[in-house]
Amino acid sequence: MSVSVKLSSKHQIVVPREAREALDLKPGDRLLVTVTDTSVIELEREPADLVAELDGLFTSLGPDLWPELRE
Repeated sequence: MSVSVKLSSKHQIVVPREAREALDLKPGDRLLVTVTDTSVIELEREPADLVAELDGLFTSLGPDLWPELRE
């Protein structure tokens, strides 16, 4: 889905209704903004508990990821 939005004089944009509905965004929800290229900006829903979301991320990759750290 691609929808054109306009940057306001206060450097704000409105998230289009189609995108809000697709992600079930509600007022007060937080979004993560990532610049991936000189002309690409990604918006994604920030998890309710970012720490819990990241917890265990590397342990799921297995104990042999950095064996030198275990010594």
